[in-house]
Amino acid sequence: MGAMGTALKAAVALLCCLVAADVAGVIACSILDILSPRRWSVALPYTIWLVFGIFCGLYAYNFAAAWASSKVVGQDWTEQAGARRLGSMVLATGIALLAIAAGLCDIFVWRYGSSADDYYVPDSARHSIVFIVAVLGGMVLARFAFMPASKSWKQDNG
Repeated sequence: MGAMGTALKAAVALLCCLVAADVAGVIACSILDILSPRRWSVALPYTIWLVFGIFCGLYAYNFAAAWASSKVVGQDWTEQAGARRLGSMVLATGIALLAIAAGLCDIFVWRYGSSADDYYVPDSARHSIVFIVAVLGGMVLARFAFMPASKSWKQDNG
Protein backbone atom coordinates (compact mmCIF):
# COMPACT_ATOMS: atom_id res chain seq x y z
CA MET A 1 0.00 0.00 0.00
CA GLY A 2 1.23 3.48 -0.79
CA ALA A 3 2.11 6.14 1.73
CA MET A 4 -1.00 8.19 1.00
CA GLY A 5 -3.27 5.19 1.48
CA THR A 6 -1.59 4.35 4.77
CA ALA A 7 -1.83 7.95 5.97
CA LEU A 8 -5.49 8.16 4.96
CA LYS A 9 -6.36 4.91 6.77
CA ALA A 10 -4.44 6.09 9.83
CA ALA A 11 -6.29 9.42 9.81
CA VAL A 12 -9.71 7.75 9.47
CA ALA A 13 -8.91 5.24 12.22
CA LEU A 14 -7.68 7.95 14.58
CA LEU A 15 -10.67 10.20 13.91
CA CYS A 16 -13.08 7.33 14.59
CA CYS A 17 -11.26 6.45 17.81
CA LEU A 18 -11.18 10.11 18.90
CA VAL A 19 -14.92 10.45 18.38
CA ALA A 20 -15.65 7.18 20.19
CA ALA A 21 -13.38 8.09 23.13
CA ASP A 22 -14.88 11.58 23.32
CA VAL A 23 -18.44 10.24 23.43
CA ALA A 24 -17.46 7.63 26.03
CA GLY A 25 -15.68 10.27 28.11
CA VAL A 26 -18.65 12.62 28.00
CA ILE A 27 -20.95 9.79 29.08
CA ALA A 28 -18.58 8.80 31.91
CA CYS A 29 -18.23 12.40 33.14
CA SER A 30 -21.99 12.95 32.96
CA ILE A 31 -22.82 9.77 34.84
CA LEU A 32 -20.26 10.51 37.54
CA ASP A 33 -21.50 14.09 37.78
CA ILE A 34 -25.08 12.90 38.27
CA LEU A 35 -24.25 10.09 40.71
CA SER A 36 -21.57 11.85 42.72
CA PRO A 37 -22.13 13.82 45.89
CA ARG A 38 -22.31 17.62 45.78
CA ARG A 39 -18.62 18.22 45.29
CA TRP A 40 -16.54 15.69 43.45
CA SER A 41 -12.79 15.66 43.07
CA VAL A 42 -11.33 18.10 40.56
CA ALA A 43 -8.90 15.38 39.51
CA LEU A 44 -11.63 12.92 38.50
CA PRO A 45 -12.43 14.45 35.07
CA TYR A 46 -8.71 14.73 34.33
CA THR A 47 -8.31 11.06 35.23
CA ILE A 48 -11.20 10.08 32.98
CA TRP A 49 -9.77 11.98 30.01
CA LEU A 50 -6.25 10.69 30.69
CA VAL A 51 -7.36 7.04 30.76
CA PHE A 52 -9.66 7.36 27.75
CA GLY A 53 -6.91 9.21 25.86
CA ILE A 54 -4.25 6.57 26.49
CA PHE A 55 -6.54 3.74 25.45
CA CYS A 56 -7.71 5.74 22.43
CA GLY A 57 -4.09 6.19 21.31
CA LEU A 58 -3.22 2.54 21.83
CA TYR A 59 -6.30 1.30 19.99
CA ALA A 60 -6.06 3.85 17.16
CA TYR A 61 -2.41 2.96 16.51
CA ASN A 62 -3.05 -0.78 16.39
CA PHE A 63 -6.29 -0.48 14.41
CA ALA A 64 -4.76 1.87 11.81
CA ALA A 65 -1.63 -0.20 11.31
CA ALA A 66 -3.54 -3.48 11.12
CA TRP A 67 -5.93 -1.96 8.58
CA ALA A 68 -3.12 -0.52 6.45
CA SER A 69 -0.89 -3.62 6.51
CA SER A 70 -1.01 -6.43 4.03
CA LYS A 71 -3.05 -9.31 5.35
CA VAL A 72 -1.12 -12.53 5.96
CA VAL A 73 -3.02 -15.48 7.43
CA GLY A 74 -1.75 -16.41 10.88
CA GLN A 75 0.55 -13.40 11.19
CA ASP A 76 -0.01 -10.20 13.12
CA TRP A 77 0.89 -6.96 11.34
CA THR A 78 3.73 -6.38 13.84
CA GLU A 79 5.45 -9.57 12.66
CA GLN A 80 5.49 -8.58 8.99
CA ALA A 81 8.43 -7.06 7.14
CA GLY A 82 8.27 -3.28 7.24
CA ALA A 83 6.15 -3.18 10.41
CA ARG A 84 8.34 -0.52 12.01
CA ARG A 85 8.10 1.70 8.94
CA LEU A 86 4.32 1.26 8.88
CA GLY A 87 4.10 2.01 12.60
CA SER A 88 6.21 5.13 12.18
CA MET A 89 3.97 6.34 9.36
CA VAL A 90 0.86 5.77 11.49
CA LEU A 91 2.49 7.65 14.38
CA ALA A 92 3.54 10.57 12.15
CA THR A 93 0.01 10.80 10.74
CA GLY A 94 -1.39 10.74 14.26
CA ILE A 95 0.94 13.53 15.41
CA ALA A 96 -0.06 15.69 12.43
CA LEU A 97 -3.77 15.02 12.91
CA LEU A 98 -3.65 15.75 16.64
CA ALA A 99 -1.75 18.99 16.00
CA ILE A 100 -4.35 20.05 13.44
CA ALA A 101 -7.19 19.15 15.82
CA ALA A 102 -5.58 21.12 18.66
CA GLY A 103 -5.08 24.12 16.37
CA LEU A 104 -8.69 24.04 15.18
CA CYS A 105 -9.97 23.71 18.75
CA ASP A 106 -7.83 26.68 19.77
CA ILE A 107 -9.13 28.83 16.92
CA PHE A 108 -12.80 27.90 17.12
CA VAL A 109 -13.49 26.75 20.70
CA TRP A 110 -10.87 27.52 23.34
CA ARG A 111 -10.40 31.22 22.56
CA TYR A 112 -13.98 31.92 23.57
CA GLY A 113 -13.49 30.47 27.04
CA SER A 114 -15.66 28.10 29.01
CA SER A 115 -17.20 28.02 32.43
CA ALA A 116 -15.14 26.81 35.36
CA ASP A 117 -17.46 23.81 35.76
CA ASP A 118 -16.95 22.66 32.18
CA TYR A 119 -14.95 19.43 31.91
CA TYR A 120 -15.97 18.12 28.51
CA VAL A 121 -13.66 17.67 25.53
CA PRO A 122 -13.32 19.80 23.35
CA ASP A 123 -15.13 22.55 25.29
CA SER A 124 -12.59 22.71 28.12
CA ALA A 125 -9.09 23.57 26.91
CA ARG A 126 -7.43 22.06 29.99
CA HIS A 127 -9.19 18.72 29.72
CA SER A 128 -8.77 18.67 25.94
CA ILE A 129 -5.02 19.18 26.22
CA VAL A 130 -4.79 16.33 28.73
CA PHE A 131 -6.80 14.14 26.35
CA ILE A 132 -4.72 15.03 23.28
CA VAL A 133 -1.41 14.50 25.09
CA ALA A 134 -2.71 11.17 26.44
CA VAL A 135 -3.73 10.04 22.95
CA LEU A 136 -0.29 10.99 21.65
CA GLY A 137 1.32 9.22 24.60
CA GLY A 138 -0.68 6.07 23.90
CA MET A 139 0.39 6.09 20.26
CA VAL A 140 4.05 6.66 21.15
CA LEU A 141 3.86 3.90 23.76
CA ALA A 142 2.37 1.52 21.20
CA ARG A 143 5.02 2.40 18.62
CA PHE A 144 8.11 2.12 20.81
CA ALA A 145 7.18 -0.31 23.57
CA PHE A 146 5.02 -2.91 21.91
CA MET A 147 6.84 -3.44 18.60
CA PRO A 148 8.95 -6.60 18.52
CA ALA A 149 12.72 -6.20 18.34
CA SER A 150 14.04 -5.91 14.82
CA LYS A 151 16.08 -8.87 13.59
CA SER A 152 18.09 -6.68 11.27
CA TRP A 153 17.83 -3.14 10.01
CA LYS A 154 17.95 -4.22 6.36
CA GLN A 155 15.11 -6.75 6.79
CA ASP A 156 12.85 -4.16 8.42
CA ASN A 157 13.63 -1.25 6.13
CA GLY A 158 14.62 -2.96 2.92
